Amino acid sequence: MSIPTAFIATYRLQLRGGVGLDEARGLLPWLGELGVSHLYLSPPFHAASGSTHGYDVIDPNTIDPALGGDAAFLALSEAAQAAGIGLVLDIVPNHMAFTPENPYLADIMRHGRGSQFARVFDIDWDKGPLHFPVLDGMVEDVFNAGQIAMGGSVQAPALSIYGLAYPLRATTLAQRLVEEGGLDAPTLAALLSEQWWSVGDWRETADAIVHRRFFNITSLIGVLQEDPGVFHLTHRWIVEQVRAGRIQGLRVDHIDGLARPGGYLERLREAVGGVPIWIEKIVKEHEDIPSRWPIEGMSGYEFMAPVSRLLTHAAGLAAMREAAAGAVPDDTAAEVRKVRAELLTEALAPELRRVTEAAMTALAVPRMQGGAVVEAVTRLALAWPVYRSYTADGLPLDPSVAELREGGGLTGALLDLLATAGENEAARAFAARFEQLTGALTAKSEEDTVFFRAVSYLPFCEVGAEPDLPALDREAFAQLMEARAERTPLALDALSTHDTKRSADARAAIVALSHFPDLAQHVYRSARDRARQAGLPERWGLYALQTALAMRGEPEAESRIADHMAKALREAKDISRHEAPDEEAEGAVTALCVALLGDLDNAAFWPDGAEPAYRAAFERIVLAQTALQLTAPGIPDIYQGTEGLAVALTDPDNRRPVDHGALAEGELSARKLSLTRRLLAERRADPELFARGSYQMAETNAEGNRGWTVTRAIGERQFSFEIERVA
Repeated sequence: MSIPTAFIATYRLQLRGGVGLDEARGLLPWLGELGVSHLYLSPPFHAASGSTHGYDVIDPNTIDPALGGDAAFLALSEAAQAAGIGLVLDIVPNHMAFTPENPYLADIMRHGRGSQFARVFDIDWDKGPLHFPVLDGMVEDVFNAGQIAMGGSVQAPALSIYGLAYPLRATTLAQRLVEEGGLDAPTLAALLSEQWWSVGDWRETADAIVHRRFFNITSLIGVLQEDPGVFHLTHRWIVEQVRAGRIQGLRVDHIDGLARPGGYLERLREAVGGVPIWIEKIVKEHEDIPSRWPIEGMSGYEFMAPVSRLLTHAAGLAAMREAAAGAVPDDTAAEVRKVRAELLTEALAPELRRVTEAAMTALAVPRMQGGAVVEAVTRLALAWPVYRSYTADGLPLDPSVAELREGGGLTGALLDLLATAGENEAARAFAARFEQLTGALTAKSEEDTVFFRAVSYLPFCEVGAEPDLPALDREAFAQLMEARAERTPLALDALSTHDTKRSADARAAIVALSHFPDLAQHVYRSARDRARQAGLPERWGLYALQTALAMRGEPEAESRIADHMAKALREAKDISRHEAPDEEAEGAVTALCVALLGDLDNAAFWPDGAEPAYRAAFERIVLAQTALQLTAPGIPDIYQGTEGLAVALTDPDNRRPVDHGALAEGELSARKLSLTRRLLAERRADPELFARGSYQMAETNAEGNRGWTVTRAIGERQFSFEIERVA
């Protein structure tokens, strides 16, 4: 059987953690029975040792030996073709692992600017040596602890740091030390002074970083994809496999990290021909992707929020927000601006410095005005209303930024630079730096911080959503889907991904509570009291309650909650942080959540008749969101295991290997699996109808069961499906 030309649905599989390419090959019969058309793999490329996710690539032109290597990929490709299933790969053009294991980086460490790979990475050589803030203390202290030693050979000397080989320049001193040994602290200092790179304490030397990072993750280094030679070097294997017919689709990770996303996509389209391309891109409610980008659409985050909003009861949402008042930020936008200001002076300070320097060059202002330029850049970044604009690609400024021009001065001058970036090289360099900053700043301030503070309703604290969104009625949802059918009919439709804060079914447990406003208010106020009695900020009571609802009945719930709460508190950055964890506070929130989890099984928690009604609402929401996904315009992207009931929290909880043999266990899981198979069969029977057909959604009231009837139509062909909803 040949690979199907139509995309029916993709199935996202997380490699690693015991899942390699041979295991993926063994999953093909299940996928064929399920009815998906394409297996969508997380990055399979050679990654840093011990990688748990694959986004820390060290060589994009080889398959990771930990996954089975190139031979395993070829075997998977052949088996997939025989099964009539295509392959979609997640690729990572924006960054690679910042480690001496990276062969391109290792060559740069040994040869500096003279390396043949010096242009691969985004390094500001004029600011000093390539810096690795990897030490747990001062260099001399780490050396005295026996964690630094000579290694390598005379021809290729290296310094062993924590057992990892850091390449050295082949100087006389380095070669003599390899031959003679006898490394001491003064000699080590002399040796390090000769290098194109430096090392330092990870807590104290962030200011010495001279490479562009992924967000504030120093262990990832930005790649200069705007250079055609770098593009060809890093995409050689991908293009070869596409041309050989082994890859049928590409998902581009973190498109907003690139200097010129549009230019990159045009180059990628030219290289891979008509193979579908999707991009990982987050958009705000009023934001969209440039229409001229040569892609099928986004990877589905923009689909999730409307589904949750449609299934949320507006009166219940209002009741929950009222009950949370005073425990969560009063003004989410102001909270975001506050966090952004902190990030710009702390975690993202190196990025702010680079943007400021690019602005000063473009404005041709003297160094003495640097402080004023920093203030202007900061002021603009704090108020920036979208993830990023694309003026470095020659596109016009987003209309929503026009009001930022009020007051003129340097802020107005910076906006002028952005507006003219398509015509002026210095302005373009500033625009690229600024746009790379705003994307990272928005994600870090909102998704990675405020979404763990503004927690009155966690289903809206999700990638692609915003905490203050309103619920949607049927008419508004249908309009969004009609627009989707018109604009990006082949975009991916996701409900759960490897990056969602909670899986769709975890969100459903909280959405169900919105349908019981009085109960929601009562349990919210109780949770606040419990948190206060435990000496915790009251919002953590709300967070613990919603998490307990999601995790009710889950295996290993207590340990999974403990892991999640540690991450949640550190992301919130209020009473604990990744850099300085407060394990006592994390333990207290975990204990509260576990206690609430126990309360949910106590009849006293539920008013008369509420528990069965709540359970019924939860089940209807689980099935309704599945039906909405599989009948909507676009291509359904089914995350591993979510064809059955799948409750998961933030990664790594949502990246646990799946026991596919157990997915039909439990009545609700079996019903969800059956519904998924049924609707995928309908899509397979008429792919064009679902890919290109119109979308309508009407109210139904059959035999007292309220619901919606979704209709897809093209020409005289039509498909209708009734979705039961909470009464």
